[in-house]
Amino acid sequence: MALPFWKKFEKSDFAQSAKLKLRQAYGREPKFKLDKKSDITVFGDWGLPLDVLNEHDIVYSFGVCDDIDFELALINLKKVQVYAFDPTPYSVDWVAQQSLPTEFNFHPFAAAAEDGEFYLYPLVNKKGKKSAIMYSFSAHQEARNDGVLVKALSLKSTMNKLGHDKIDVLKMDIEGAEYDFIDSILDTDIRPKLILVEFHHRFDDFDKQNTIETIDRLRQTGYQIVYISPAGREMCFQFKQAV
Repeated sequence: MALPFWKKFEKSDFAQSAKLKLRQAYGREPKFKLDKKSDITVFGDWGLPLDVLNEHDIVYSFGVCDDIDFELALINLKKVQVYAFDPTPYSVDWVAQQSLPTEFNFHPFAAAAEDGEFYLYPLVNKKGKKSAIMYSFSAHQEARNDGVLVKALSLKSTMNKLGHDKIDVLKMDIEGAEYDFIDSILDTDIRPKLILVEFHHRFDDFDKQNTIETIDRLRQTGYQIVYISPAGREMCFQFKQAV
């Protein structure tokens, strides 16, 4: 069913960019600029310099839910190997029903700073309705009894489990877990050519300072911002040595 006009407009780059500028004017969103202009290819909310990818490069994508258009596009265009991760029951069931290329590999565990288990909770909208699809980690939801206990691995442990000594692209949409996860990665010697991340400072457990500090550390470690989505929350970082 086609989206109504107002919904299409709301999702347009123009509307997203306008909302971002308004939020920035009120101090609700941080402001960032590109560190380097690149030839960017955009797939939905995600943009990256496609020319830095080579055939058989390894892509890790955490938090795919039911949207793997980006991952399938990279397989189709660059013949990369994609390893996708999502522990939520909906995503596990959805992926199992898809007809996928051999280059697409799915694993039902989560990304975390440390190996272990933790609870993910359904997101709740402003009207109090729980999502059947989207889950997030929260340290302040111990009183809730609707969490799903999931297995989680650090990036280093994930690579060891899959037999990889390096990865080329790291993409994550992990509903707030990105802050600790990125910190843990930067404490290692793992340096993907590209890191793509959606920041979730709009969630109650985080704020824009979490995003500012994480991006500062990425920059200090040698990553440059090469893409910012119209909404301002999806970003691509390129490692300088890969430029």
